[in-house]
Amino acid sequence: MQQASGAIAIVPMKPLPDSKTRLSDRLTPGQRGELTIGMLRRVLEAILGAGVDPIWVVGGDQRVREEAEAGGGHWMEELGGDLNETLSRAFDLAFNLHRGALYLPGDLPFLRAADVHSVLDASRRQNNITLAPARRDGGTNAILVPRGIPFRPELGPQSFTRHLARAAELEVSVAICHSPGLGLDLDVPDDLDTAQRTEPNFLEQMLSESGRSGGPIEVPS
Repeated sequence: MQQASGAIAIVPMKPLPDSKTRLSDRLTPGQRGELTIGMLRRVLEAILGAGVDPIWVVGGDQRVREEAEAGGGHWMEELGGDLNETLSRAFDLAFNLHRGALYLPGDLPFLRAADVHSVLDASRRQNNITLAPARRDGGTNAILVPRGIPFRPELGPQSFTRHLARAAELEVSVAICHSPGLGLDLDVPDDLDTAQRTEPNFLEQMLSESGRSGGPIEVPS
């Protein structure tokens, strides 16, 4: 595969039973797991379509590992005690290989290769940090950091503002990417409703792609 960037893509994951728990009132545990896998598949396809290689899928369980490897990724065991520690260590591993680090979450259901390209292009040949804001909660849905810049993710609510402030402290330029594919990370019922409006039969499609339904599905009317 032609390498389109000097960055390594890093996609952190949870074990499936711990995934998408804020959707518990809408979906069974099995459905939440299949939804998670369906979104991971789309994210891996988008990253590979943008020519980014390798992809490190970090954490999760055996099912996540199988899907990551089947989708062209390299699976790694959990690296830290929480998401930010895991990403910090993964970034350091990438930098030690003289590569940049590109964080993308595994729950971007409408991510496309063009969205990933937009993050890479905004980096100006990896001369600045690139950030993509989430549409909800002030979070951050993509981070590209060139090697040699001591910037680490501080994900969570309102993380986008924190990331901008940290870049300012480091006196590093920031490019901001906006796109529907980067903006929607699916965590809460409102996100699920948005996904259903964006792609009719979204849930049915996700569960069908994963190979089993997991029971009746409640979808927005």
